[in-house]
Amino acid sequence: MIAKTAEFEINPKKKLKVIEAIENFTRTVHVSEPGSRLYVSLQDKKNQNKFIHIMVFDNEGAEIKHKAAGYTQEFEDLINKVCTKKIIFKEFNFVGGL
Repeated sequence: MIAKTAEFEINPKKKLKVIEAIENFTRTVHVSEPGSRLYVSLQDKKNQNKFIHIMVFDNEGAEIKHKAAGYTQEFEDLINKVCTKKIIFKEFNFVGGL
C-alpha cells in the first residue's frame, strides 16, 4: 500500500469554493477509483484555511490512475491557484488501520 498526505493553506476569500470542490472531488474519487483505499480531506479547526488530505492507494498503479485522472488535474489546478503557500506532500509507510 502507498500512503501519502497533502497539506495546504488557501486564500480565505476562496474557502467556500474550495470546500465545494473538495466535496465533489472526494466523492468522485470514491466512486471512480476502487484502488484508492482511502481519500479523506480534513480542515484544521483552529485555522479553517488549512487542509490535509490523507490518501491510501492499493498499489502504484492505483496511484498513477489517480494522478492521471482529469478530475484530479482540475482539482489540483484550482488548489494551486488559491494556495497561500506551497502544497506539502509527505509519504508514509502504511502500518495498519481499517
